[in-house]
Amino acid sequence: MSYRGLVASVAMLSACAEAGVTLEHTDASVGTTDGKADSPETTTNDASPDAPPQCTPMTVNLLQNANFDATPLATMWTETRFGTELIVRTDGFAAHSGTTKAWLGGVLGSIGTPATDALHQDIAIPASATGISITGYYHVITGETGTTVYDRGYVDLVTTGGTTIEAITTLDNAHATTAWTPFNKTFTQNVAGMTVRVKMSSNNDFTNATSFYFDTLALNATVCQ
Repeated sequence: MSYRGLVASVAMLSACAEAGVTLEHTDASVGTTDGKADSPETTTNDASPDAPPQCTPMTVNLLQNANFDATPLATMWTETRFGTELIVRTDGFAAHSGTTKAWLGGVLGSIGTPATDALHQDIAIPASATGISITGYYHVITGETGTTVYDRGYVDLVTTGGTTIEAITTLDNAHATTAWTPFNKTFTQNVAGMTVRVKMSSNNDFTNATSFYFDTLALNATVCQ
């Protein structure tokens, strides 16, 4: 402070003292009258974070061409056959839905070497999928008689390397059907996030062939949409 300013301040204080006036110290920088800085105000942000988007659980069929009716035949399916095409439209037996069905077996093997057919599709299961199950229909027609099992049909859930994850259903000549018969299986193994294989297969011996038909399949999973 300059000498002139100091003199002016002393003069003002003297005048106030004579008049009986007490001056309070004021700090304009913080807006207080006692020389102490105000505590900073605390601001509470009550806004909650954005809520996650709404999830609508939906059951979807992960199989493609699940009723075998797509053109060309066997679209999305891989066949390993002993004889003729495994997906057929006409053979004197009506499909369960649409016009086409899978037909495994119906051919004869030789002594010591069964006739083997297989049909499969690989499916990528979403990581968030829950409640995974399979449904479908089968029909077994056989030329065998009696209760001895000679020919077998299978539906399995396997890895892409062929290791069984869960058996779905096993069929044989001793349990022939007279009409399309439903089957279903809810999987207990956790396959979410995996690529799995739905596989149908059959083995026939060298006499009295058995046919294993499949149609109207669905590999159902609950997913978030």
